[in-house]
Amino acid sequence: MRSDIEGRRRLHSLDALGEAVGAMKSLSAHHLRAARMSVEAARTYRSGVERMLQWSGAVFARGVEGAGLLVIGAELGFCGSYNSQVVSEGAARRALLGGGPTLCVGHRAAALLRRRGVAVLRDYGMPASVAGIPGLLLQLAEEILGSYAENRLLSFDVVSSRFAGVGSVSPESVRLLPLEVARADTWPGNRYVQSGAFSFAAIREFLYIALYDVLLDAIASEHGARLIATQSAEKWLEARTCRLRRQLAAARREASTQEVLEVAVGVRARHEAMAHEQRWASPRFGL
Repeated sequence: MRSDIEGRRRLHSLDALGEAVGAMKSLSAHHLRAARMSVEAARTYRSGVERMLQWSGAVFARGVEGAGLLVIGAELGFCGSYNSQVVSEGAARRALLGGGPTLCVGHRAAALLRRRGVAVLRDYGMPASVAGIPGLLLQLAEEILGSYAENRLLSFDVVSSRFAGVGSVSPESVRLLPLEVARADTWPGNRYVQSGAFSFAAIREFLYIALYDVLLDAIASEHGARLIATQSAEKWLEARTCRLRRQLAAARREASTQEVLEVAVGVRARHEAMAHEQRWASPRFGL
């Protein structure tokens, strides 16, 4: 009886956990769909901005020492493997670059970096959806530009995962600053905009879309990794629940069989007792 009650409690816990995993799976699928719809548009826009930079011949001052690094990891649960791969790439890049400030998006990724001995200057929360990117982007742009100019850094790199499909995790490092764009041979020109203003606008747009692009890829990759993890968790829960249901059914059958046997034994004992009484009460025994 006690084992049956314990089994029912475990089954109830598994059902509740399955509902929670299913909800996380649905949310990840929704956010992944929204991110995937924006990925191609962002990449196309970035290509156009890069052509603007080539036409303008814009340059960005290079510092004298040190290198900044931004690592974009995951914030959500069920993304442990994804976080580990991004953090490994970030730690390796930090060791290659040498000294310099390190920023991190994703508190869990920041904790993993600190465990690897990487000093994280500041960490930010990773937005769960595309709608949260603009607010984070402004903070990152201000911190990156301020750190680059104040510390006179040689460069500033970004380590994040490039979205290549659901479940595909490919962390990579890209150079954000200084701008390294080859100048185009032909400049179409524009009589309504001065070249300096055009270059400033091109640099500003490039930094904006570059950060937006890597954050969008990171969100899509994170939700893709979480979607695969929740699908695996659902399969495990289904198998575990099915096994537990079979065990409970077997326990019930065993209990029912035991009850039938006990009833049968009781009835047989009763019949034997009645027969024994009848024998002693018969005239043969002079009673």
